[in-house]
Amino acid sequence: MVPARSDADRATNAVLARRRLAQGLRRYRQRAGLTIEDLARGLECSAAKVSRMETGISGIRIQDLTAITHLIDFDESERRDLEELVRRARGREWWQEFTDVVPPGSGTFFGLEDGAVTIEIHATSLIPGLLQTAGYARALVGSVSGVAPELLARRVALRQRRQRLLDRPDPPRLSVLMDEAVLRRTIGDGPLMADQWEHVLRCAESAGVVVQIIRSDAPVHPAEGVGFTLFSFEDQDLSPVVFAEALGQQTFVDEPEPVRVYLDALVSARRVAQAPDISLEMMSKRVTELRTGG
Repeated sequence: MVPARSDADRATNAVLARRRLAQGLRRYRQRAGLTIEDLARGLECSAAKVSRMETGISGIRIQDLTAITHLIDFDESERRDLEELVRRARGREWWQEFTDVVPPGSGTFFGLEDGAVTIEIHATSLIPGLLQTAGYARALVGSVSGVAPELLARRVALRQRRQRLLDRPDPPRLSVLMDEAVLRRTIGDGPLMADQWEHVLRCAESAGVVVQIIRSDAPVHPAEGVGFTLFSFEDQDLSPVVFAEALGQQTFVDEPEPVRVYLDALVSARRVAQAPDISLEMMSKRVTELRTGG
């Protein structure tokens, strides 16, 4: 029998290690029959701090873990596993090279994206970053006034770096639902958009990538007008996470019931979307229009 992998073995990057660490702390606390308040009293800290550690908002240091072991009984393998997760959670990842060009907290998004086995996107106005060409990304980022050329180049490089996950030996399954408005919208000029849609077509023809268009005359669905991404992970104990982005604000949702709302919305949107083969035909037709000026 193959032994079960530990949480540390399944932590593929620092962000997932931090989430598994938080999950482990909560699980072991509950196993010990302690409330958050009980643990807080034992650690001589606030219940809010314990809550932040159990949700991954605040990191857990080796010193914190040592103090916790005096209050909760762990066997030797559990203790080693938690210590390894603490070390991995403090590790440096590729996206930290781009902290100067992204909003605070973006590392969580990149870590979830990098570690997910399934990425499901509902896009209402723009082609998702994982499918953007450098030209499209450059035109999009450059549309913001006052962006210095160096900053523009760095942001484009970041999007291209993110896309490497699709070329891995074990890429995540990517499912993209896009409103027809995305297909009709021009960022830059016609030739640029033709190149962009040809790129999406190439991606959609590869294994593990599905792109579907929701026609403008499709029935209204619960995800109408809301752009978001749902990340799912190999370990079923690691709950799915929804990322929703508004102007200047990022929201992560990981509580089961709110996530279920987004998941149901995706199912409804997929139900009214065009089939993948018809969606490919729509994108191919759009390329022809852009190439010929039709």
